[in-house]
Order: sequence, then structure tokens, then C-alpha cells
Amino acid sequence: MGEHIGAWAKRLRPAVDAGEPTCTRETVRRATDQVGDLPVAWAVGVAADIVQGNAFPDLAGVGLKGPQVLRSAIESIVISTLLAIEADGHPPAQLPPEAEAHLVDLVHRRVPLDLLLTHQRRIHSQLADHFMGGCRSQVTVPDLAASLEHVSHVLFEFADTFATMTAESYTAENERFLRSTAAARYETVLTLLAGEGSAAAASRQLAYPLTNAYHIGLVLHPATSPSHTADHLDKVARSLLRGIGADAHLVVSVDRTEAWAWGAFKARPPREEPLLPGGSDVMVGMASPHRGVQGFRRTHEEALDAARVGALGMPSTADASVVRYDEVRLLSLLIADPDKAARFVRDELGALGSSAGSAQVLRRTVRVYLDCHGSPQEAAKELQVAKNTVIYRVKRAEELLGRSVRDSQLELHAALRLAELFPDLDDTAH
Repeated sequence: MGEHIGAWAKRLRPAVDAGEPTCTRETVRRATDQVGDLPVAWAVGVAADIVQGNAFPDLAGVGLKGPQVLRSAIESIVISTLLAIEADGHPPAQLPPEAEAHLVDLVHRRVPLDLLLTHQRRIHSQLADHFMGGCRSQVTVPDLAASLEHVSHVLFEFADTFATMTAESYTAENERFLRSTAAARYETVLTLLAGEGSAAAASRQLAYPLTNAYHIGLVLHPATSPSHTADHLDKVARSLLRGIGADAHLVVSVDRTEAWAWGAFKARPPREEPLLPGGSDVMVGMASPHRGVQGFRRTHEEALDAARVGALGMPSTADASVVRYDEVRLLSLLIADPDKAARFVRDELGALGSSAGSAQVLRRTVRVYLDCHGSPQEAAKELQVAKNTVIYRVKRAEELLGRSVRDSQLELHAALRLAELFPDLDDTAH
């Protein structure tokens, strides 16, 4: 062969634009220095394809940025494999930092090691398909057999070494975590939420009143990339709870992408407008107050639902906000099954459900028009446009719907509200 056996890796090119890398700048810089920009973009696309094409709920978690953290971990492994195939073929001496950080999150979420290794084997199988395909696309027939053998050898050694390193790192972190007070608090809270255990004993262990108090639950997610530690979510939660006058605070960090919090009140608290501390990049789901141990569980469920609506409805991934359950209660019911909700929106809105900007303007106009009981004048004031503009937009919306906006108003209004949570309706069919 006229070039070293892995040189073809430098000729890899991305099939589609997968967006910006989710790995650290240092990881990307090191890879770009060795193989160039386009092969790294190919690796970024492979990681995105693996994450988007598969269901990894145990690995991604439920946090707002959980899928991004998972993608970063997989991306770092794809890049490490790419560099080894292009160079000496040997895996790194330790897990990439992105994969190591993700493993810590999984330990804290109590994901079992055997489940993690099972998912790792699935990911490795798909990784092999991508690298084998890339090799076949870049290597001529006379050299193909030797190149494929090289790829197979590297992938086998990587799978074996990464599984060993994962098990060793998991065991070490699990032992450290189990000795921590955070683990004991988390396990106690999980027991309470499952309706088990002694409330009196849990109250003593958590130093938090459970039985004779009203509780307001919070669920917090970073609105941007989770570069902060879990302490950041803890500080934001305590600041919010102090702001609404809670007599006692309980904050449990799930991982870097999610924290749960409760505030206890001696009497039923008035409805306060919570304020995020300045500079916070956090999205918060906030529940209504409920009393006693059962209220402790119910307020947490409401906070989870509010956070889920907030995650779907954020107009920008950099928006920090507090989403109150009492303001999105109906929406939380409607999106309990997101796939069914998206299908309902497409079926109900038809062409009006397009993700085009013009359709979004029409949908908002119709929603406001219905909120104003069909008054073009009131809707015009709300939208700050001319009355005739509202009339024109409603007529255009009816053309796209194929019916009057006054027909099946309940279903139409629900679909319009849901459409605000699914702005890219054309992309939700999968």
C-alpha cells in the first residue's frame, strides 16, 4: 500500500451537517490537529445518528440536557476510535473525559452497570457499522481486505478495553458515592416517592418536615450545556425557595442535568411569583402547594410535568425560566404521550401545522382570536396589528384548515397550544 493502513480515515466526509460538536474544545482541537476538520465533522455526525436513531432512556436520563450529555459521551468515543484507526490502533489509557463525566451521572442516577454495558455493546455494534461503511467508501478494492481487518481489530480492542475501563470506573465511583450523604438522601427520597418507608424516620434523616407542612416542589434543569456542577442547581433551588418564603429546604441532585427540590411551609403559602437569581441559566418546573407526605409526592409529580412542558416550550436553548404547573396543567396532560400529541396536532391542523414561519404566525393569530372569543378587534389589540390583518389571517388559516375556526373549537385550541410546544411539526413524524 502506498500509504499507512489507516490513512483513509482522513478522507472521511460528513453526509449531512450534524451541527456543532458537543465535546470539549480540547477534544475537538486534538482530533482536528491529527485528522482535520471534515473527518471530525464525520465523527460528530455518527454520534448524532446513533443518539437520534435509538432509544437510550436509561443513558440519556430525563434532564433537559440529558440527551446532549449522552451525545457528548458517545461523540468522544467515536473521535477516540477515529484517531486510533488513523494512527497506531491502540485505545486510550483511560475513558475520554466526556465519557467519564457521563458515567458519574449514571452512577448517581443508580443506573446498573450491567444495563450500562448492554447499551455500550449496542452502541459499539452501530459504531462498527459506521466505520466499516466509511472504510469501504474510501479504500480501493486491492487494499480493502487489509483495511477492514485493521478496522475490525481496532474496534474489537476498543470494545474490550472500554468495557473494562467502564466497569472499573463505575465500581470506584459507585463505592465513593455510596459512602456519601448525597447517596443516602437520594435513596431516602426515592423511597418516599415510591410510597414506602417511615415518614418520621425519613424526616429525621433529611432534616426536613414531611407530615405537618405544605410542600412546593421544584425540578431544575440547566437551560444551556451543563458545564456547571450539580452545586449550581442546588444554589438556584435554594435561592428560589428563600424567595417564596419556604421555612425549610430540601434539595437532591440527581446528576449534572437535573435536581429536585422541595420547600416546606407551616401554613398554606400564598401564590408568589418566583424570581430566578441573576445570571441563572436554569429552567425550573414549579408545582402547586400540597400538604403532608402525600402532598410531598404529588407536588414532585407536578413539578416534573411542568418541567417537561417547559422543556418542550422553550423558544431558545439558552432561555432561563420558571414554568408553573397551575399554568400548564392541561398541556401537561396533553403531552403525556408526545408522539400521540404530535400526531393529534398534525391531524387537527393539516397544512396549518407547517413549520414555516408564515404558518406559525397564522396559528398564533387564530389562538389569540379564539382566546378573545372571536373578536377581531380584541385580537388585534393583543397582537398589536390592524383589525383587517387579523381578519385576513383567520381567513387564510381557514383555507389551510379546510373548515371554519369556529368548528370543533376545543380540539382546535388544544392543537394550537400544542403546536407552540412542537414548533418543528414536519420533523416530529419519527
